[in-house]
Amino acid sequence: MFLIPICYFGQSDLDKSQQTVYAYLYAKENEKARSLLEKDFLPSQDLRRKIIGLVYLSDYFSVTKDEQAQVNSLKKAKDLLDEANDNLSNAYVDYGYARYYLKLNKKDQFVKAINSSISVFEKADRENFILTQLYFLKFSYQVKNAADVQEYKDSAFKALDYAKKSKNNLLLNFTFNNVGFYYKNLSTATREKKYLDSADVNYRRAFDVISKIEPKVAQKRSLIAYYINYGSLVPFIRTSNASKESLDLAFKALDLTSNDANYGDLTSLIYNNIGYNYENEGNVSLAENYYQKAYDLGRANTEIMLSSKISTIDNLSRVYSNSGRFEKALAIEREAKDMIRQESKERFDNNTKSLEIFYDTEKKNEQIHQLEQINKGRTRQLWMLLAIVIIAVAGFIVLFNNHRYKQKLIKQRADLLESEKIETELKLQLESEEKARLEAEQRLLEIEQERLHKQALAKSIQLDQKNSIINELTEKIKTDADADLDKLLREDKLVDRDLTRVKDMHEEVHPQLFKKLNEASKGKLTTQDLKYASYIYLNMDNQQIANLLKVEVKTVRMTKYRLKIKLGLDKEMDLQSFIQNLVL
Repeated sequence: MFLIPICYFGQSDLDKSQQTVYAYLYAKENEKARSLLEKDFLPSQDLRRKIIGLVYLSDYFSVTKDEQAQVNSLKKAKDLLDEANDNLSNAYVDYGYARYYLKLNKKDQFVKAINSSISVFEKADRENFILTQLYFLKFSYQVKNAADVQEYKDSAFKALDYAKKSKNNLLLNFTFNNVGFYYKNLSTATREKKYLDSADVNYRRAFDVISKIEPKVAQKRSLIAYYINYGSLVPFIRTSNASKESLDLAFKALDLTSNDANYGDLTSLIYNNIGYNYENEGNVSLAENYYQKAYDLGRANTEIMLSSKISTIDNLSRVYSNSGRFEKALAIEREAKDMIRQESKERFDNNTKSLEIFYDTEKKNEQIHQLEQINKGRTRQLWMLLAIVIIAVAGFIVLFNNHRYKQKLIKQRADLLESEKIETELKLQLESEEKARLEAEQRLLEIEQERLHKQALAKSIQLDQKNSIINELTEKIKTDADADLDKLLREDKLVDRDLTRVKDMHEEVHPQLFKKLNEASKGKLTTQDLKYASYIYLNMDNQQIANLLKVEVKTVRMTKYRLKIKLGLDKEMDLQSFIQNLVL
């Protein structure tokens, strides 16, 4: 399982910088990854991109074993969530914490965080790159904790499906390897050799995409992983020359890891695999030689997994026992126990330290949350107190004014009652006379207003008829070169004078109409605008105006719409009501 690549965070299928950071971290080019993060992510004004950079940075600190810095990076990313207010940013932070929870073996928190992140990204577009990483991490967790091989089938195939959609060759390499690993284990669990063909096909597909991986630095580790993975499958699918083919693959992997400190963990495993193949061939001397190399490298390299070290020690102890060197076998077995005890203690100490950092951070976050809640509660209390004070003052003012009003009303009623006896008859008489006078005046005003409206309408119709005649004569000029132009121009001036008379007539009815129209307008009103306003004031509808001016109804509507815009009226306001109310 150490061959399964570490999952790093990716944003989307289109973000090449993020995919490059992922590849650098996989290839253990850690400083290149950090340099790209500090250049392209962390200074970004885009909060989501900065959050992604911080999550990647936590992966960098995890690899470099800086626990405090890893936690701080995740905390900084989490602190930006309120400001970012973005579901995808939340999903990125959940993924970062899922990796951290898995490291601390906090299973419940891991499952909750990883599922929360997946549920968000599966609703988003072009996020196949990150979804591959999420299912890849879920696959790694299930392989470690599953009781049955079928438990991690779904994660393996979903990761492969999203990798194909992302078109990222490094992810395709990983996921094909994982599916091959699943089929190999399924064959072992069911003792059905038919699954070995599927394992063979998927391992070969993983190999086919290695040459397409970018950047090139990630190709080397992928190729080494292929040689080791396929070398472990060969003994199951070959009936002859299996040991020779496995050795050839192992030595190809060894050529790639030689003199490269970044591949010490893989080199130790390769030595162990070479020794195992030589032992199967009966060449015990060479087997012991390579077991010893793996053992020596394991003692000096703390990054090599304990399971690999124990496998090497078991193989070396078996060789010692078979050759009669029981004391050496016993000594190395004791050393293995001491190694297990020491590494378990170191792992316990490291986990304890990580848990202390985690719980200290969680405690601080909880304290901050409590203080924020207290502050919010106090703020609410202050607002409630202020509201109560305002209501109390307003109530006092209302009560005071009400009291004054009642006193004043009582006094007025007393005065009215005092004078009522004397003035009642006179008041009734005056009211009766005043009412009769007002009714007479109102009736006269209505009659006069109606007369003037009719007169204005008649004059307007007369004027429009003249204009119509002039328009017809104008058309004749276009076709009749002998037409009397001076006469037509004089008639046109007559039209202007007629329009002036209509305007004067309206100003006689309401002298302020045109003045108020010009005051209300945002721009200068034309003669045509004032003319239409006059017709509207006279309660003429669109059809009447169209008939009068001999134009189409839609022309009338358009002219009225332009007038409405000039007057600055909203769509909901009625133009006719507005014009008539101007003189009220």
